[in-house]
Amino acid sequence: MALSDYTGIARRRWLTVVATVLACMALAWAYASTIPTAYVSTTRMYVSMATGTSVNDSYQGGLAAQQRITSYPYVATGATVADRVVDRLGLTISPGELQGKVSATFPPATTLLDITVTDSTPEGARQLSRAVADEFAQLVAEMETTVIGAAPAARASVIDPAPLPSEPVGPNTKRILALGLVVGLGLGFLLAFLRDRFDPTIRTPEQLGRSTGLPILGTISRRNTDAAKDIGRLRAHVTAARGDRDRMVVMLTSFTERSKPCVAARLAKALADTGARVALIDADTSGDGVTGRLDMQSYAGVAEWLRDQYPPLTELPLWSEAGVSVVPLGSADERTPDLLTSERFADILSGLGERFDYVLVATAPVLTDSAALSLSAHCDATIAVVELGTTKAPRVRAAADSFAASGSGLIGAVTTVPARTRRFPQSKKRRSAPSEPDLGLVYSP
Repeated sequence: MALSDYTGIARRRWLTVVATVLACMALAWAYASTIPTAYVSTTRMYVSMATGTSVNDSYQGGLAAQQRITSYPYVATGATVADRVVDRLGLTISPGELQGKVSATFPPATTLLDITVTDSTPEGARQLSRAVADEFAQLVAEMETTVIGAAPAARASVIDPAPLPSEPVGPNTKRILALGLVVGLGLGFLLAFLRDRFDPTIRTPEQLGRSTGLPILGTISRRNTDAAKDIGRLRAHVTAARGDRDRMVVMLTSFTERSKPCVAARLAKALADTGARVALIDADTSGDGVTGRLDMQSYAGVAEWLRDQYPPLTELPLWSEAGVSVVPLGSADERTPDLLTSERFADILSGLGERFDYVLVATAPVLTDSAALSLSAHCDATIAVVELGTTKAPRVRAAADSFAASGSGLIGAVTTVPARTRRFPQSKKRRSAPSEPDLGLVYSP
């Protein structure tokens, strides 16, 4: 995958990323709030040996002190010192709990010993550190006295008493929240990638081609300049498919759950721009076809002719801006979908084929109305229209498989990009429809 693929996933799934980050940071904050506040206070002690007055005696005493200092951290954090401190201060905690609060370290090649105590209050930390240091010094004096009444061989003296801590050392809420942010971003992008990976929604023409095996004849974009080029390419495909035939009947049906009359109308105009005679038939019984988009609800059309063979299809309403003759749907009833699959409709196509170079038939979505499968048998070519970002791959494959089983001439697919706004005029009688791609058309009869 290229970098643009990952940025595309991030744009599509930004809500997943944001929600995951917020959840992880909330958990981090909750965890930080459970950690008790801790204060640390340290007492520094100096260990010395009883020696003579000569330089050599002092040197030997220093070496002896360095040897002893390695054992003294265990003495300072041991049970004996803890037990004495508990008794001395009258603490309610056990010696074992106090041992967990005490640590002792020494800088290398020195005879210094640092006794550090952690407590929930500043005063408690200072008091415990000083008490531990005092009891440790007393225990060392007892341990290093070999003869009763004599001076001890080693001594531990306080050189830096434990200060009162000014700030707590924990919890480090900022660090925990920063860690939550990093984990949230990583987990959020992982979840976004997995959701996108296993999401059956078709988002690119390449993905549509892999799912159905159909050639992609073009993508109708939102921008008017690009839409003109895309429709031009689609027109070139249709013209090439026509070959040497005198006329060509092309059916356009949506592989999504809603109609896409804008593609059929735009293709009809593009063909008419070349000087070809073009007729556009609205065979969409979903109520969201070309008739409503061109505000031709008052015209009689296909529905009346199929029922009564009236009116005669000799004078058709003209979409004057495009130079395209239009056969509106008319007043459809419950019989219209069945009549569209009858020989009467084949007669309409045959009659129009004698007068026009191209006859475009816009039908209802094949996923909601199976009439398109039967209509395709009377057409020279069928083009599927798929809206990117809203159509699921299994539904598209099912529709493509249905056409393949019927033996229709499905020559390819056109993809559209949904837009937020629409420039089609709305009729009060026609129900509102979802947004169509903005192709820069203002339809008028």
